[in-house]
Amino acid sequence: MAEEKTAKSEAESPTPAPPRWEALWQRLRQNRLASILTTAGVLLVVGWLAYRQYLSSQNEECLREMRTAESYFRQDSFEKAIKGTATALGFEQLVEEYGRSEAGNLCRLYLGLSYLKTGQYEAAVQVLEDYDAPDSYLGGAAYAALAGAYAELKDFSKAAKAYEKAAKVHDNTQTTPVFLLQAGLCYELAQEWGKARKAYQRIVQEYPLAAEASTAQKHLARVETAHAD
Repeated sequence: MAEEKTAKSEAESPTPAPPRWEALWQRLRQNRLASILTTAGVLLVVGWLAYRQYLSSQNEECLREMRTAESYFRQDSFEKAIKGTATALGFEQLVEEYGRSEAGNLCRLYLGLSYLKTGQYEAAVQVLEDYDAPDSYLGGAAYAALAGAYAELKDFSKAAKAYEKAAKVHDNTQTTPVFLLQAGLCYELAQEWGKARKAYQRIVQEYPLAAEASTAQKHLARVETAHAD
C-alpha cells in the first residue's frame, strides 16, 4: 500500500522546470538569430545605397571620359571611337569599365553603331543585344541598328523582328512606318509571306498619310497576288 501511495504521489507531482541556464540559452539563441537578421537587413540597405552611390560616381566619370570617343564618332573616325588613343578611352574600354552605369549603357549603343559602321556585324549584334533600350526614339534607333546588323548577316527573320521592335518601342508617325516597311521587306527575304503581309497592312491601315503608305500598298498587292495562301 505504501508503495502505491509513493508511486501515485510521484505521478501527480509536477514536471520540474528546466534549469534556468537552458532557458537563458534558448533566449540567447533566439535573440542572436534576430540580431543577425536585423544586421543583415541593415547591411543590405547600406550596401544598396553604397552601390547606388558607386553607380552615380561611375556615371559621372564615364560622362567625362566618353567625350573624346563621342567626338571621334561624330567625325566618322569609328576605329578611334572604338579603340581610343594613347590619351583617351574608346567605347570598348568605356563599356568594360562603366557598363553598369547609364552613361556606360549609352557607350554600349555608340560601340554597337561603330561596329556596324566598320562592318563588324557579329560584334555589333552582340553589343546591341546587351544594350538596355529605353522606350524612346533612341530605343527605336537602337533596335533598327540591331536589325541592320542582322540583315547584313543574312538573318532576315531576326532582322524583321528587330525592325518590328523598333516600330513598337517608340510608336510615332515618322519612324514607325519606315521600320515596318523594312520589317516587311525582311520577312519577304525570309520567305515569311504572312508576316510580311501584316507589316504592310499595318502601314496602310494605321499610317495612311505616311510617305511609305503607297510603297507598302504596292508591296502588299504583290505579296497577296504571288502568295495568296
